[in-house]
Amino acid sequence: MEIRSCITDKPIENNSEDKLKMSRYGNVLSNFIKESDTPLTVGLQGEWGTGKTSMLYMLLEHFKSQNIATSWVNTWEYSMFRSPGETTPAILKGMLTNLKLSCESEGKWTIEEKSKDSVKKVFKFLGNVANQVISNQTGVDIKGATFNEDASREQAEIAEIKKEIALIITKLIEDTNNEYKKVVFLVDDLDRIPPEQAVEVLESLKNLFDVPNCVFVLAIDYDVVVKGLESKFGKKTEENEREFRSFFDKIIQVPFSMPTGTYDMGNLLSEKLISLNIEIPEDLNDSYSNVVKYTIGYNPRSLKRYINSFSLLRSLRNSDFEEDATDFGDNAPDSEDDLILFAMIGVQISYPKIFRLITQVSDIYDWDKGFANKNNIDLEAVKTDIQKYGDNDKLDEDWEQIIYGACQNDVYLKSKVFNILELFNYLRNKFENRPDVLDEKIVMALKFASITNVDDDVNIKGVVEKRGNKTVFSDIKTKIDTLRKELVENGAKKDGIEIKLKTYQNLFETCLAIADEMGTKFEIMSSSVKFDFGYLQNPPKQTELVGIELMRLKDYSNLPKGLISVGVKDAKKQKVAFKVSKDLNYSEFKAFLTLNYK
Repeated sequence: MEIRSCITDKPIENNSEDKLKMSRYGNVLSNFIKESDTPLTVGLQGEWGTGKTSMLYMLLEHFKSQNIATSWVNTWEYSMFRSPGETTPAILKGMLTNLKLSCESEGKWTIEEKSKDSVKKVFKFLGNVANQVISNQTGVDIKGATFNEDASREQAEIAEIKKEIALIITKLIEDTNNEYKKVVFLVDDLDRIPPEQAVEVLESLKNLFDVPNCVFVLAIDYDVVVKGLESKFGKKTEENEREFRSFFDKIIQVPFSMPTGTYDMGNLLSEKLISLNIEIPEDLNDSYSNVVKYTIGYNPRSLKRYINSFSLLRSLRNSDFEEDATDFGDNAPDSEDDLILFAMIGVQISYPKIFRLITQVSDIYDWDKGFANKNNIDLEAVKTDIQKYGDNDKLDEDWEQIIYGACQNDVYLKSKVFNILELFNYLRNKFENRPDVLDEKIVMALKFASITNVDDDVNIKGVVEKRGNKTVFSDIKTKIDTLRKELVENGAKKDGIEIKLKTYQNLFETCLAIADEMGTKFEIMSSSVKFDFGYLQNPPKQTELVGIELMRLKDYSNLPKGLISVGVKDAKKQKVAFKVSKDLNYSEFKAFLTLNYK
């Protein structure tokens, strides 16, 4: 098998490629259509990425062996580089064109001469529709395409065109030189074109193609129809929901929701990971399936994106280990590290708000009232709600209640709150009696999971790693932006904020130059910047002075201007606290520290 670094988001094109075990539904649906009365419209309903196109391909494979003529139309392709009003006529014309091409590819378009005049009339009509749109810059008006003023004559013209379409289909079915018994139009990607255009296409199909011997299989999301009808009925409410549903029911006689709940996501996951040369121990297969169930759910497209992110970040992590194993405690990442990385990516993709909380404090199971207050979550109010709704047996720990509270103002998260709780309870049980190991693995996973995070929160953009309860930033700019925001929120004066932040940045740059000369590392954490020779503290709200703690000083009796001794913090570590004013001479400070640091 060819080894790849990622997988593409392509639908399957035949039943042999089915890893989700959805082909049984395709078999039943294709037989239903084969035996159905006509005209008939079947709606494949499902949100983005649930396998509608794959189902169409599976139906197409069946129809090819069942004496059924087919026409595949990708509506999105017809909408490209066309104005909205031109799209519908192009799609309708494409349906007949593709029917002819499909039959010709099988050597069964046996009515070329018999249908020539009818095809010409239909194409001319649709051309008039498009021309009228271009001329008047208006929406599609099937009735106005004949340019007749008399309404009755317009209706007659539409009826005549519909008759011509029916005649084409009838001649194809009745011709003894082929074995076709029915025509099926497979209409894909209606939910990728603007909703109002999708509704326009549906109405036009009903007006012109609703003829005997025809079945339409439409891949569409009901929510797209709702959005497309808002210009007619307004926003959907409980009062007008019947109008939306009535329109949908008039167009689609047989709704078929994609059976995502029955998909074998574990089978698809396993096959895709193997194709990427990622080996999962057999005893962890169920764990990966559970993580998928609790995060992205049963959406095949989302799973492929998920796996690609995992493949990239896993490779990056392994590369980092090969370059410098010290950050990993000299222990190579193992299968459990893979599982936790996979889980944190799932949280980052599916629940970014919860992911933001974890980047603040990685030890989820130690979240407490103080953490809740910091994130504007009223823990007492949450507990009252939980008791009110009778869910207290599932939410008896602070961390669970904080997650519950964080989800209540978001409609999506509110519906997924118990999935999130199930995930973290599952992981805790998986690492039973090893909570420290779990926390260490979460810390390491967060370092990499943040890389593919799509989030406009400044604290997430700069956070690259979690170490216990300490946040590590990727750069000083992000840290200073965060400090500025916190000082403003705490009521510090604007002028004072800029003075102390300028002092802070200058002091950081001086310390960084010293660290570079010493060849030592540093870390930008939430509470301080850690150097080998000391800690640069966050600027306080009340004063313009910035704090710094220096260690292992031989002598600090002769201080440079602007460096003020506060006292010994830790005699054993020879840690001395200082305050730094805006008047500090940074060259003198650098010389002082270089001379006196042991």
